[in-house]
Amino acid sequence: MIAIVGAGVAGLAAARALVDAGHEITVVEARSRIGGRVLTVRDDRLAVPCELGAEFLHGEAKEVSEVVRAAGLVAYDVLRGERWRAEGTRLTELGDFWGELEEVMHKLSETRTPDRSFQDFIETNPGGPRLARARSIAREFVSGFHAADPAQISERWLAEGGYPDGEEEQRMGRVLDGYDRVPQWLARDLGGALLTGIAVSRIDWRKGDARLTLRNVRSGAMSDLAARAVIVSVPHGVLLADPAEEGAIEIVPEPVSHMRAARLVMMGHARRVVLAFGEPFWETRPPRRLPKGKSLATMSFLQGTDVDFPTWWTLMPLRLPIITGWAGGPRAAAMAGMSRDEITALAVASLARQLGVARTTVEGALTGAWTHDWSVDPWARGAYSYSLVGGSDAAKTLARPVDGTLFFAGEATDAEGRTGTVHGAVASGRRAAAQAQKALATH
Repeated sequence: MIAIVGAGVAGLAAARALVDAGHEITVVEARSRIGGRVLTVRDDRLAVPCELGAEFLHGEAKEVSEVVRAAGLVAYDVLRGERWRAEGTRLTELGDFWGELEEVMHKLSETRTPDRSFQDFIETNPGGPRLARARSIAREFVSGFHAADPAQISERWLAEGGYPDGEEEQRMGRVLDGYDRVPQWLARDLGGALLTGIAVSRIDWRKGDARLTLRNVRSGAMSDLAARAVIVSVPHGVLLADPAEEGAIEIVPEPVSHMRAARLVMMGHARRVVLAFGEPFWETRPPRRLPKGKSLATMSFLQGTDVDFPTWWTLMPLRLPIITGWAGGPRAAAMAGMSRDEITALAVASLARQLGVARTTVEGALTGAWTHDWSVDPWARGAYSYSLVGGSDAAKTLARPVDGTLFFAGEATDAEGRTGTVHGAVASGRRAAAQAQKALATH
């Protein structure tokens, strides 16, 4: 029997592959639900599902697109509406956002020796005065897109694929009926092989044999589970947690090289807040700072350097009065532990500042707000991963089997440059499943 720890998309993708190949499995999930960092909310106040975790299909997203097609779901591309930038007292069209970003990111070096942080790279003023705005855009992108601290993230790692390079990679899409339909399809027919509300606190192992210590999250009751192999597919923050912390998993003996590599990967912080309104006031009551003759009716993104939520996006091409605020990196880390009301208040004030409208205008149109604190969630401990200085090859180590018995999956273990994505997580689960099958076939 193969035990799979975690019922996020990586663990479920591994389970799906193994079950389809005829293997006996048990999936153990601490949460009362499946999906991990896919968290879709359905609310009567909303015309469409609300995503508080993964939202986008990035680029081709081959592995997710395969599931979408097989499950009969509908995915649609986010049309390239207008990107606006809040600069001082003005709203300006960003124009060629990706082009400006690439001018800076293309100057990163994947062979840089010694490696350095993105912040150290930026402080050399690449491109000189001509690229001053592009450097600001790049810094905000690294903090937001990677949920990273620019002073810690690796230049080499970013250069090796840490930004969408080319039109195909820059595509974004959504699952119309909610991203949670993807893990639901992966988990179909697992039945009693899927245990929820059960945390794994310890894994004792030797080659070809493992014993998992389980705890019922609600009752505290303890039990054991024996397996020939274990796929560990928990979020990277859980893997790094101290054994005394809630949600932590102690692996005995510790796989030394893998854990050394794991400590060169950081769990990033991100805070999202979804705001719903009675009307799209940014369209119906255009901000005064908007250039004459312009409209925000086709705005897809609003970006800036706001202290709280510097990035916002609409549901383009859907015409709905819903807008999402996003903070990544140090900004989001500072929000950890804040209540929903506190986050909503920050978001309302931030959106008002960037649009140049009165806060009361935003508050008066607001009908609902939704958010989730991934940073303090004990079963996530952050949003998604990025490599620290010196850790550009860490994912390759994490993707290797340990004595044909332990296998690691999850977006942080994807060695193909797809960390932080759902398709990277699915691919890692399938890779771990193939490794486990191969190992068992040779014993």
